[in-house]
Amino acid sequence: MKYLQLLPILSIFAFPAIAVAQYPIIFNHVKDISMSQDDCISRAEEAVKEAGFNRNFETLRSGAFGVNGSYSVSVRCEAKKGIVFFAVAGPDNKTASNLVRRVQKIF
Repeated sequence: MKYLQLLPILSIFAFPAIAVAQYPIIFNHVKDISMSQDDCISRAEEAVKEAGFNRNFETLRSGAFGVNGSYSVSVRCEAKKGIVFFAVAGPDNKTASNLVRRVQKIF
């Protein structure tokens, strides 16, 4: 019966792809801005939508959020500090990296 206690630990080594697949890849970027908080939020909304993150779209108190397939984006405005944050999470490294750059470029 002691081997049953080891089963959860052994399963991590036996099925590494399953264990790794649980964690999304997250890419982020920061951009300097010189605009009001309201203008930043408006641009965040437009960038998120234009980049195709229309599913579960939400305007947030400090930015915007949206989903496109297995990827989600968050744009957070901190106009008083002169920066905006972009983050994309999803299962593929290259795709997440390309998407965060795309949202930043549209912004």
